[in-house]
Amino acid sequence: MIQLFLTSSFADSYKQLEPFVNDSLENKTVAFFDTASQVEEYSEFKNEALALLEKLKMTVTIIDLNQPDFKEQIKASDIIFVAGGNTFYFLQELRRSGADQLIEEHINSGKLYIGESAGSIIMSPDIDYIKEMDEPEKAPQLESTQALNLIDSYPLPHMDNEYMKDAAKIILEKYQDKLPLHPLNDGEVILVKE
Repeated sequence: MIQLFLTSSFADSYKQLEPFVNDSLENKTVAFFDTASQVEEYSEFKNEALALLEKLKMTVTIIDLNQPDFKEQIKASDIIFVAGGNTFYFLQELRRSGADQLIEEHINSGKLYIGESAGSIIMSPDIDYIKEMDEPEKAPQLESTQALNLIDSYPLPHMDNEYMKDAAKIILEKYQDKLPLHPLNDGEVILVKE
């Protein structure tokens, strides 16, 4: 069973997580990807997400795609969490490390996936549409914008975010007649269980 909790902002939506999984989150282990935030000037959202996971009494392992043991860390976790940041850079690093296929395998085997902003966008068929919000030049080695394609829609986060809403509105205007966009305010979530 596929379980996806795709949000614009985890800090604004985390209270919806436990009812979605219909189980206690206490003592669950989380493979936490902060990769997308590594090229961003502002990354406080990552710290907020980590603090909330700890508040929920979950055990977090930060995944470093440059370390050889990251595959075992993902395998040993109950949950995969991908924090926000630059979607293009994250996709580049997923492809470079082979973690894209690994994440997909774990999702398809039933592991809960939590995506925040870039972590939600990466589930769409392609990320090219998000270039008004994220800078593609931060991923100079990315050869294709084809994403994981685990959902048919294209998440559009931060529709009500003070700093990101202008870019989100430009994307909405540009692609609303071309792609099945799924606009998200920061407190909203796309929930997938199939």
